[in-house]
Amino acid sequence: MRLIWPGRDERALLGRFYVSSTLGETLAIVQPFEFAYLFLVMERPDWAVFPFLVGSACTLLLQVPAGILADRWSRKRSALLGYALSGASWACIPFAVSAEGPAQLIAVSACFALDGVGDALVSGAEDAWVVDNLKSEGRDDLIGQFYARVDSFDSFGGILAGAAALAVLLLSGADRAILDLLWFVTAGGQFLVILVAATIPERHPAAAEATAAGWRLADLAGAFSNAGAFLKARPLLFFAVVMVVASFADSITEDAFVMSMITKGLDGRALAPLGIAEDLIGMVFPMVGLYLARRMGAPLFLTLFLVVPAVAACALFLQPGLWGVVALCLLLDVCEVVWDPVAHGQLQEMLPSRHRATLMAAVNQFN
Repeated sequence: MRLIWPGRDERALLGRFYVSSTLGETLAIVQPFEFAYLFLVMERPDWAVFPFLVGSACTLLLQVPAGILADRWSRKRSALLGYALSGASWACIPFAVSAEGPAQLIAVSACFALDGVGDALVSGAEDAWVVDNLKSEGRDDLIGQFYARVDSFDSFGGILAGAAALAVLLLSGADRAILDLLWFVTAGGQFLVILVAATIPERHPAAAEATAAGWRLADLAGAFSNAGAFLKARPLLFFAVVMVVASFADSITEDAFVMSMITKGLDGRALAPLGIAEDLIGMVFPMVGLYLARRMGAPLFLTLFLVVPAVAACALFLQPGLWGVVALCLLLDVCEVVWDPVAHGQLQEMLPSRHRATLMAAVNQFN
């Protein structure tokens, strides 16, 4: 039963993290249509790519500084501020696209930049907040389970969001006012996340308590020193490199495949049922992957689920049509959702508590 639903101890320690994450995903009903929305409403369709690049660039540049800030200031406050900035950015999108000419591109890109800053603030901080809370309670055994469970709950929320978005689009068509409303609902969901997450305490393992508060210039040097140790610890370095390579492949599935399917003739509205199918995979397979990893051992499991997608992706050399790309996208999604929770759990076991957010942000930055 605990493969499906968390037990009492797990709910006490992680239940509100699960609730806040699921709420955010359930109300993120614009997510499957972000690119399609910009592709349709921007004055030049090729402009649709630039806001995403700007948002990613902001996250890339700010992740490590944001991780250092979270380690020295507060992982909880950093994450809450990040949620708020992302929510504000999404609420501004419908107003930004109303601008004309180059001002439209600048305004929309500014919104995505704000979201990028929010993502950077959440990136390493949220993971460090959760993992140190578990370590402070002596429940290291729940770290991998958290990643699998939150992926599963997020996917359940994604199914609800996709179903709601599909119903709205089928009943109303691709009406601009309706699409704008989806942005506002998604933004509102982010502020509900803040209300729930604000009630969760922030704890640190006993060894890190003495360094958990206050800001000193020496701590900045300490963070970089720890990063140097990160580079010298070969198992940690090699494992981080593997995660980066896997992340590169995942990003192609998430972004380039969407563009490929649209240019091959997929109706933009079909992204909603496709998103539901991906969320069904994400709801079922993370816990299955965790079970298999415990039976097989993490190294063998992680290796196997890198080999399988590598072989499957060779189908791209055959230049498959639309439905071939759809099938490959779903298969790679299965491999991703079983691999990621186990990999993140293994990585967290290697990171020191004091600079957990900084080092996790560094790995996320490369990803």
